[in-house]
Amino acid sequence: MKTKIKRLAFTGLLMILGLLIFKYLPMYFFGPDILFDASAHVIITSFILYFLYLLIEKNKDWRTQFFIFALAVLTVVSIERIVTHHHDFTGLSIGYLISILSIVIPRWKDLKKK
Repeated sequence: MKTKIKRLAFTGLLMILGLLIFKYLPMYFFGPDILFDASAHVIITSFILYFLYLLIEKNKDWRTQFFIFALAVLTVVSIERIVTHHHDFTGLSIGYLISILSIVIPRWKDLKKK
Protein backbone atom coordinates (compact mmCIF):
# COMPACT_ATOMS: atom_id res chain seq x y z
CA MET A 1 0.00 0.00 0.00
CA LYS A 2 2.85 2.34 0.81
CA THR A 3 4.34 1.78 -2.67
CA LYS A 4 1.01 2.65 -4.30
CA ILE A 5 0.78 5.89 -2.35
CA LYS A 6 4.34 6.82 -3.35
CA ARG A 7 3.62 6.05 -7.00
CA LEU A 8 0.40 8.04 -6.90
CA ALA A 9 2.14 11.01 -5.28
CA PHE A 10 5.02 10.91 -7.78
CA THR A 11 2.57 10.59 -10.67
CA GLY A 12 0.61 13.58 -9.37
CA LEU A 13 3.79 15.60 -8.99
CA LEU A 14 4.87 14.79 -12.55
CA MET A 15 1.42 15.76 -13.85
CA ILE A 16 1.53 19.07 -12.01
CA LEU A 17 5.01 19.76 -13.36
CA GLY A 18 3.82 18.90 -16.88
CA LEU A 19 0.87 21.26 -16.50
CA LEU A 20 3.11 24.08 -15.33
CA ILE A 21 5.48 23.66 -18.26
CA PHE A 22 3.08 22.79 -21.08
CA LYS A 23 -0.10 24.61 -20.07
CA TYR A 24 0.61 27.63 -17.94
CA LEU A 25 3.88 28.76 -19.54
CA PRO A 26 2.40 28.76 -23.08
CA MET A 27 -0.69 30.55 -21.75
CA TYR A 28 1.57 33.12 -20.09
CA PHE A 29 3.49 33.79 -23.31
CA PHE A 30 0.70 33.48 -25.91
CA GLY A 31 -2.42 34.43 -23.94
CA PRO A 32 -5.18 32.45 -22.25
CA ASP A 33 -7.20 31.79 -25.42
CA ILE A 34 -4.71 29.47 -27.13
CA LEU A 35 -5.79 25.98 -28.17
CA PHE A 36 -2.41 24.20 -28.21
CA ASP A 37 -1.73 24.26 -24.45
CA ALA A 38 -1.88 20.95 -22.60
CA SER A 39 -5.39 19.92 -21.57
CA ALA A 40 -5.71 19.99 -17.81
CA HIS A 41 -9.05 18.18 -18.11
CA VAL A 42 -7.36 15.19 -19.77
CA ILE A 43 -4.56 15.15 -17.21
CA ILE A 44 -6.86 15.43 -14.18
CA THR A 45 -9.20 12.78 -15.60
CA SER A 46 -6.20 10.50 -16.22
CA PHE A 47 -5.03 11.00 -12.63
CA ILE A 48 -8.46 10.10 -11.24
CA LEU A 49 -8.68 7.05 -13.49
CA TYR A 50 -5.16 5.98 -12.44
CA PHE A 51 -6.18 6.31 -8.80
CA LEU A 52 -9.23 4.11 -9.47
CA TYR A 53 -7.02 1.62 -11.33
CA LEU A 54 -4.74 1.31 -8.31
CA LEU A 55 -7.79 0.34 -6.25
CA ILE A 56 -8.76 -2.52 -8.59
CA GLU A 57 -5.27 -3.46 -9.83
CA LYS A 58 -5.22 -6.83 -8.05
CA ASN A 59 -8.59 -7.93 -9.43
CA LYS A 60 -7.74 -9.21 -12.91
CA ASP A 61 -11.42 -9.78 -13.77
CA TRP A 62 -12.13 -6.03 -13.66
CA ARG A 63 -9.15 -4.82 -15.70
CA THR A 64 -10.65 -5.17 -19.17
CA GLN A 65 -13.90 -3.50 -18.17
CA PHE A 66 -11.99 -0.73 -16.43
CA PHE A 67 -9.84 -0.03 -19.49
CA ILE A 68 -12.94 0.15 -21.67
CA PHE A 69 -14.54 2.52 -19.15
CA ALA A 70 -11.38 4.65 -18.97
CA LEU A 71 -11.14 4.84 -22.76
CA ALA A 72 -14.79 5.92 -22.96
CA VAL A 73 -14.37 8.60 -20.28
CA LEU A 74 -11.20 10.01 -21.88
CA THR A 75 -12.86 10.01 -25.31
CA VAL A 76 -15.86 11.96 -23.99
CA VAL A 77 -13.60 14.48 -22.24
CA SER A 78 -11.49 14.92 -25.40
CA ILE A 79 -14.49 15.40 -27.68
CA GLU A 80 -15.99 17.91 -25.26
CA ARG A 81 -12.76 19.94 -25.18
CA ILE A 82 -12.63 20.07 -28.99
CA VAL A 83 -16.34 20.83 -29.47
CA THR A 84 -16.24 23.70 -26.98
CA HIS A 85 -13.12 25.10 -28.73
CA HIS A 86 -10.96 24.98 -25.61
CA HIS A 87 -8.27 22.75 -27.16
CA ASP A 88 -7.12 21.39 -30.48
CA PHE A 89 -5.53 18.03 -31.31
CA THR A 90 -2.11 19.31 -30.21
CA GLY A 91 -3.34 20.36 -26.76
CA LEU A 92 -5.08 17.04 -26.22
CA SER A 93 -2.05 15.10 -27.45
CA ILE A 94 0.23 16.95 -25.05
CA GLY A 95 -2.23 16.21 -22.22
CA TYR A 96 -2.24 12.51 -23.09
CA LEU A 97 1.55 12.44 -23.40
CA ILE A 98 2.01 14.08 -19.99
CA SER A 99 -0.47 11.62 -18.46
CA ILE A 100 1.14 8.55 -19.99
CA LEU A 101 4.68 9.59 -19.08
CA SER A 102 3.60 10.54 -15.55
CA ILE A 103 2.10 7.08 -15.04
CA VAL A 104 4.91 5.12 -16.72
CA ILE A 105 7.94 6.83 -15.15
CA PRO A 106 7.21 5.79 -11.53
CA ARG A 107 6.50 2.22 -12.70
CA TRP A 108 9.47 1.98 -15.08
CA LYS A 109 11.33 -0.69 -13.06
CA ASP A 110 8.23 -2.90 -12.94
CA LEU A 111 7.60 -2.50 -16.65
CA LYS A 112 11.22 -3.33 -17.52
CA LYS A 113 10.91 -6.63 -15.66
CA LYS A 114 7.99 -7.74 -17.83
